[in-house]
Amino acid sequence: MTFAFAFVRAVNFASVMLLFGSCAFGWIAKSSLGYDLGLSRGLLAAHASAALASAVLLVGFVAGEMTGSGTLFDPAAAGLVVRDTLYGHMAILRIALLAAFLLVAWLLPSARLIAGTVLGGGALALLGLTSHAAVAVAPRYGYLFAGVDALHLLAGGFWIGGLVTLVPTVLAKPRDLATLVAVLRLFSTWAALAVAILVVAGSASGVAILDTHGMAWSETYLTWLAIKLVLAGLMIALALTNRFGLMPGLARGEAEAAETLTLTVFAELTCAGLILLVVGILGLTAPMQM
Repeated sequence: MTFAFAFVRAVNFASVMLLFGSCAFGWIAKSSLGYDLGLSRGLLAAHASAALASAVLLVGFVAGEMTGSGTLFDPAAAGLVVRDTLYGHMAILRIALLAAFLLVAWLLPSARLIAGTVLGGGALALLGLTSHAAVAVAPRYGYLFAGVDALHLLAGGFWIGGLVTLVPTVLAKPRDLATLVAVLRLFSTWAALAVAILVVAGSASGVAILDTHGMAWSETYLTWLAIKLVLAGLMIALALTNRFGLMPGLARGEAEAAETLTLTVFAELTCAGLILLVVGILGLTAPMQM
């Protein structure tokens, strides 16, 4: 059940990040370049539906963990989680935001990018309230570090979701190099800001989680955290390669740069997928030894 729990957490993170990040960058690209990234109502609805379904499943997993029953479908336990815990309250609010997006996407498809940015961003940011960082510090600092973790999640969501939206443009045949370079430059500019926020907010959250006096750190937690940091470092290295190594070649029309870009983008996405799986595991691992 633990692996299934971690996997569903990873799916939830991934789907909400894809909804927010793809809508946010799609909105920016349309506003700045007049370029439509082709984010259909059906595609975004699929992201939101996966996020909503996994959010419901997570309530069941949390209920099973809290009661010790190990049972996923226990209405009484799930009712207690929803009624009596902060996690349950935030889960209901997140589900409502995702359902609201689906309604807007169906009734007002022209507003889907704005709605996905606002409602998807809200659903993603609310995860910060029940994060390790928010609960590890003194209560008076809880909301501060929940906000820090929310920024971390939003920055990660923009980077990963925006990167996914680039795939059709990168793979397009024949390539419109002028459009590709313009879109990549725009993404690179915003992604650099996202990465800076990720590093600062992630460092602050890490200090909040691990700066606990009188308790020993969990070796399991530190191992998974180290794996996450290595993968994040690889993503940053690949992003820097794209920005400073390949984009000048693309601007000069070099075919080799265009082919290499496809490989580096998919390598980044592979790292991102592994990071989300690790995040799913970290959320179920106590940072400190009991």
